[in-house]
Amino acid sequence: MFETLLNYVPKITQIVGETVGLAIVFPRVVGAVAGHMAWSGLFGYFIGLSALKTRKRWLIIAMGYLISALLHALWNTFSVGGNYLIAIAVGVLSYAFLTAAILKARRLSPLRSQNFATRFYP
Repeated sequence: MFETLLNYVPKITQIVGETVGLAIVFPRVVGAVAGHMAWSGLFGYFIGLSALKTRKRWLIIAMGYLISALLHALWNTFSVGGNYLIAIAVGVLSYAFLTAAILKARRLSPLRSQNFATRFYP
């Protein structure tokens, strides 16, 4: 939020005007919060995966960091550049990656049978 208010709003306000500058606050803040949750969750999946596959721990962590950082950079690039449709597509892609990671983590979990959150009751 502070990055948007202190960095992007003043720049856009000078270029196109106050109305447009203030209009970007809500979508950028909401998108940033949701996006950071997706990227953090995705990186968390890779950290958990590295705990299961200790022989390739650092490679898995590095790969997770780079994928999360790449998605963040793409979102930031297109949302600042005004290509909001592409930024939305990157956000959807980020959540698709997170969903895939959650589903894969559920299958890989060695303690899944003991986890009450993964059981379905009729």
